[in-house]
Amino acid sequence: MNHILKASNYIDTLCVGCGPAGLALACIFDEEPTARGGKAFLALEKTEACTWHPNLLLANTDINHHVYRDLVTPRNPQSPYSFAMYLKEKNRLFKFGLLGRPASRFEWSDYMGWVAQKLGNKVQYNSAVTEIVPMLENGQLVGLCVKGDDFSYTTKKLILSNGSSPQIPEVYREYLGSHVFHACEYLERLNAFKGNIPKRWLVLGSGQSAGEVIADLIGKYGDVHIISLHRSIGFKIAQLGQFPNLVFLPESIEYFKGLDDQGRDRFFNHVKSTNYSGIDTDESQHLYSVIYEDEVIGRERLKMVVNTELLSLMPSGQGYHVTLRDSFTGAQSDYDVDAIALGTGYQQPIVPALLIQLDDFLVKDAEGGLVVGSDYKVKLHGCDDVHVYVNGLSERTHGISDAQSFSAVAFRAGAIYKSIQACSNAPIDYAI
Repeated sequence: MNHILKASNYIDTLCVGCGPAGLALACIFDEEPTARGGKAFLALEKTEACTWHPNLLLANTDINHHVYRDLVTPRNPQSPYSFAMYLKEKNRLFKFGLLGRPASRFEWSDYMGWVAQKLGNKVQYNSAVTEIVPMLENGQLVGLCVKGDDFSYTTKKLILSNGSSPQIPEVYREYLGSHVFHACEYLERLNAFKGNIPKRWLVLGSGQSAGEVIADLIGKYGDVHIISLHRSIGFKIAQLGQFPNLVFLPESIEYFKGLDDQGRDRFFNHVKSTNYSGIDTDESQHLYSVIYEDEVIGRERLKMVVNTELLSLMPSGQGYHVTLRDSFTGAQSDYDVDAIALGTGYQQPIVPALLIQLDDFLVKDAEGGLVVGSDYKVKLHGCDDVHVYVNGLSERTHGISDAQSFSAVAFRAGAIYKSIQACSNAPIDYAI
């Protein structure tokens, strides 16, 4: 095994991805004196910068969590990488206190960039990981080789922080491209039209991103017409109450992990409105006002189609013909649209694709998913010397705080770091 440790491309702890979850880890590895060595930690980021929803940096949008839930504060309020320290350095600390609203999405993204710039020596950009290859000695797993098109690193401690994937309903997949796309591509696709913006839109979804896409299109282009398609009654207010949001506390994560599969499903359904299929109060007010004021002056830019599902989608001329069906009455309606934006959320695979070559070593639960410990470590068969962690990819085992949310990034980074430092100790208790 020593030749792995001595390899010139060996990194003690290697992280795949440097969005919020990966950046929170880079912070703690920089803060801890014992983890500051040149080969102690490296994050591989496929893009050219650490970004946070760059295609949804839209005017009049803000974050829906408290600024204390930043990259570091729940773990270390004295960290130099807190949002408060960012404001202090930008000379806006007092001014922000007078703002009376959450941080804008632009400012939160700027905070992320500020932290990333300070930790540039811990991140390698434009480095998409293509495969993770097991390194074997006498049939035993002794290390991992992490490869990209122009790089290769070896490690014994791997953290997957590469995030969730866009959820694309099957019926739309064959049409994906310039005029049919997920909301996570919105600004990139919009800019590619070079001013020749489609006039007739179908926007699918009842969550924040769908609402923001609609508001942005109507705000920028007065002559668009949008079909807003919902399986349920339409846009609902996200559950932002104090008591439901206690679900994001660390103790709630432990509570969720202690439930059986059926219990987890029931619990998740109880709390999903804190993070899914809901919009902010101000956005709901704005969209309703658009519909109402348009009715006053006799026009329609936004049509809500609720309790309805897509029956068929077909190319038609330069656009698409969609047939919709009311879920209760069965009544059908037809529309021709030029572009389709999918505000359909994200999904986490039960086994990340990058771990496919490690399949023989992965311990799996009854559903074929990873067995993940309280420390976010993936359980491996008969291997005490190689450690794999999932960072923001274990919603099914750790609950809603492990979704597209800032709520647990600092706490999770601390738990993973503590486990890495103690990975030579007795095995962690795993919950299946």
